[in-house]
Amino acid sequence: MGEHRASMIERIVQRVEGHIEEWRRRDAAYAAEADANRDQLWAAAAERERKLAEVIGEEQARRTSVEEVMKEHRLAFVVHSEEVAQTLEAFAGEGSRLIRVIPSTRGSYAKEMGIKGSWLVFEKTD
Repeated sequence: MGEHRASMIERIVQRVEGHIEEWRRRDAAYAAEADANRDQLWAAAAERERKLAEVIGEEQARRTSVEEVMKEHRLAFVVHSEEVAQTLEAFAGEGSRLIRVIPSTRGSYAKEMGIKGSWLVFEKTD
């Protein structure tokens, strides 16, 4: 292979590798931003749960457990995407009922915060 061709190929490879490095830097920045946003969402979810307990606790002083309050009122707060919101609304509109909750095994940050993600399995009712 000629020296000129080898030099051209080397420049092309360097440009491609340079683009890949830039992409990795941008991807890392996006990932860091997503993590920060996720942290804020989890913190907001935890705060909503605390506030739910406070508000209902004010109305029902005898209740101490958020779990008891949510069970009694059949109420739960979940963090989700817009697509999930649309899906859940469709399920509710169809009268589907929740039949199973499958805990997710991923998400160390959520576990550290005491928050878990789960798959919700619904059954269409007739």
